[in-house]
Amino acid sequence: MNMSLQGFVWPEEGTLFDLSGYDVSVAAGPHPLYQQRRAEIEANWLAEHEANPALFNGEMLIHRDIRIDAGGRLAATGHLTPYATMLWWRKQPDRPVAEHLFPIAVPITSDGAILAIEMGARTANAGRVYCAAGSLDAHDIIDGSKVDLDANMLREVREETGIDLTGATPVGGYLGVRIFRAVTLFRVFLLPYDAEEACARVRHHMETDDEQEIAGPVVIRDRSREGRNYPAFMPPIIDRIFSTDSPINGILQGD
Repeated sequence: MNMSLQGFVWPEEGTLFDLSGYDVSVAAGPHPLYQQRRAEIEANWLAEHEANPALFNGEMLIHRDIRIDAGGRLAATGHLTPYATMLWWRKQPDRPVAEHLFPIAVPITSDGAILAIEMGARTANAGRVYCAAGSLDAHDIIDGSKVDLDANMLREVREETGIDLTGATPVGGYLGVRIFRAVTLFRVFLLPYDAEEACARVRHHMETDDEQEIAGPVVIRDRSREGRNYPAFMPPIIDRIFSTDSPINGILQGD
């Protein structure tokens, strides 16, 4: 197990855990990491942007004090900070000071597949395969100080794939996984149509999407890793969904 704030103990790294909800707030000013390492961060940004001019250095939420509170909720404090900070941070062997919180909706088609996407060449995650998602930013802040992770999940899926999850059915509660100072919060949604139709909707959206963030839809039907460039946070949720005791199986079979 891994230690964190004031004796708090995280579940074993890389293992999925249940959450009762979340309580994520925003503090004033950029993350302390940006203030401490600004020269290095900006030098790295120049190199990153030269290699991929499509990158945009907008503000995103970078976190500190991520933990599970006494009520079983994922709690954290975020700071609106230039995206360049994240690009620099994730390259560091010790990932100093900062932490990353990343919400992901996991759409399941009516025939039991996970709908994922492959990231496009213009992005910082080109070739990676995971469910459509995006970093938290100012659009996700409500009442000036709280962060709405659910709104982020729905917005990012709609923007990247054209799929509207307001017509999908949430399955179960929130799940989390922590890997190398990054915490991913998942929520599963059951789509009212099969994988073929889901992919057709994504491809139709791609025809008119100016951002061109994705290379195309990816259908995941089992635990196999072969030929899939998954980031570390994806295998734990894939394994849970395709396990024999997964609640998804019962729902799809009408139990």
